[in-house]
Amino acid sequence: MPLTGTGRLLDELGFFVGSISEVIVTTVNVDGSYNAAPMGVVRRGLESLEIRPYKTSSTHANLVRHPRACVNVTDDPVIFMETAFKGEPFPNRLVPSIDMDLRLSSSDAHVFLVVEGYNDLSEDRSSFTCRAERVEIQRPFPRAFSRGRAEAIEAVIHATRIEHGVKASELTKLETLIKQFHACKDIVERVSHPESREAVVIRELERLIAEWRERL
Repeated sequence: MPLTGTGRLLDELGFFVGSISEVIVTTVNVDGSYNAAPMGVVRRGLESLEIRPYKTSSTHANLVRHPRACVNVTDDPVIFMETAFKGEPFPNRLVPSIDMDLRLSSSDAHVFLVVEGYNDLSEDRSSFTCRAERVEIQRPFPRAFSRGRAEAIEAVIHATRIEHGVKASELTKLETLIKQFHACKDIVERVSHPESREAVVIRELERLIAEWRERL
C-alpha cells in the first residue's frame, strides 16, 4: 500500500509501526493553559499513533476533555527533563513556549493528532488511539547520532520512575532503577563534553535523586 503524505513523513521522522518513540506530548489544560509531558507513543498504522498515559496524569484528563494533542519531536534532553519535572527549580530554566496549536517551540517537528478511540490498558494506564492530521517539520537537516543525547533522555525516563519508586517506597525496584540511571550517566560522561546539554541534565538528575533518597 503506498504511503500517504502524512504516513511518509511519519516514516521519515522515525515512527515505525509497533515501536515506541519518545516524544513530548502537548495538550490543553482545563483552565486553557497548556501541558507538556514526555512519554512514549506507539505508531499503530499509516496515520495512527497511540498515546498511553497514566490515568492520574494531566495528559489523560486533558485528552478525555479535549481530544486533540501535538506530538513534538526533539532529541534535546533538557526539554525532556524540564517537562518531566515541571516543579523543580532548575538553574537557567528555559522551558520552550507552547502556541495555540500546541506546538512546543524548539522542537524539530510537530505531529498534530485528533483522538479517535479510547481503551483501558490497566488499572493505572489508558490508551488513546489518535489520527495524525498533519505533520510539520521545522528542522529538516539531519543530525549525527549522539549516544550522549540518547542516554541522557533514557536517564530522564529512569528518573521519573525513581521519583515514583521513592514515593511508593519500592526499595528493591528503586535500587535497580538507580543502577540503570548510573549506567546512562557513565556513557554520557564518557562520550559527551562536560558542558554539553546532556551532561547538565545528568548532573541535575543526580541532584534530584539524592534529594529524593533523603526522604526515605
